[in-house]
Amino acid sequence: MEFLAIITLLFLVLGASLYLLVCVDPNSPGLLGKMNRLVFNTIPVIFKKILGERIFKIFQGAIDYFFYSNHPLVQIFYVIVAVGGYLVYVYFGFLELFDDNLYVSHLDTAIGSTMALFCFYSFFQACRYKPGIITKENNKVYQNEFKEYYDNVVYLKDNQCKTCNIIKPARSKHCRVCNVCVSRFDHHCVWIRQCVGQKNYKYFVKFIITHAILCDYGAYLGFRCIWGIIVQERLLQAQFRDPVTKQRLQATWGIIIKYLFYKNTMYIFIVILCVVMGIALTCFALYHLYMIGQDTTTNERMKRSDFLNFFDEETERLEKQLKKAENEEEIKEVSSKLEQVKSCQKRIIPIKNIGIWNGLKRVFSEPDELGQKFQNKKKQ
Repeated sequence: MEFLAIITLLFLVLGASLYLLVCVDPNSPGLLGKMNRLVFNTIPVIFKKILGERIFKIFQGAIDYFFYSNHPLVQIFYVIVAVGGYLVYVYFGFLELFDDNLYVSHLDTAIGSTMALFCFYSFFQACRYKPGIITKENNKVYQNEFKEYYDNVVYLKDNQCKTCNIIKPARSKHCRVCNVCVSRFDHHCVWIRQCVGQKNYKYFVKFIITHAILCDYGAYLGFRCIWGIIVQERLLQAQFRDPVTKQRLQATWGIIIKYLFYKNTMYIFIVILCVVMGIALTCFALYHLYMIGQDTTTNERMKRSDFLNFFDEETERLEKQLKKAENEEEIKEVSSKLEQVKSCQKRIIPIKNIGIWNGLKRVFSEPDELGQKFQNKKKQ
């Protein structure tokens, strides 16, 4: 159990670091921008002083490769964990425990296996389809599609990407890992080794929802199977011998859990993993469904939040400065700045609440890049 807790904590730390890296601009105002600078600027400086120049260079090279290059390591990790976890579940659960269990059957085996195949296929789709990469050839198309979002605060009309040498359409972002500009950018996903954007968002949503359902179903089956073992072996009425004192003890939930974990270690471990991952993935899926209903993205939510926090802080600072102003000229200058801040804040386009169902229809009706090319050829 201690090992599982350590692994879970490492996943959370890694996930938080990846989230700060790919979703948060270090120059952005607000708490998340400060956290990004702390994790990727301040902490490395401290490590450099502790480790020394030579060792730190090796450490820095490994960090740069893992966080700033488009490598396949996390995809390989996914295949090992997902396929390996499924095979462990099959061997220690479906084949060993489901035969004589009153609460589960091989119908559950068929359902679970079918769901696993859907998950693996959704992963393949999410990896295969591109996010909507903006080039000089399609730049105007994307600019026109999202022209209503230019508010000259969050999205500037003539903002140029210096790397790609193109005008950045509204709702787009340059990904420093993929080194491309992506339309309706959500975030860079290391699991699929590319960005999530306008053209592949539906595949990403399918990917996380199918995996959330599979993990939840695996946890549900696990509890049913374990309860079947408890009922069949009459563990609630059983007596257990203490291995040290040899004393016979009446069953308690604590003793039963220890007994089951000792007897079916691998299966219970994989069920616990299903519970942990099921909760995390379900929350993540619900978060994306909420954003779909709001017709927004992870990147937009964070940018909008950072700008609004910045404007609130500036408004508060300028209002205090206005109260302390000592002459007419200073009052005029501060009042002008305050009006500019409030004007910028009002220009930010508010989130549109279109509803989850309408949002899903919009997301899944979006043609992917392969489908778009096929449609364009037909038109020609």
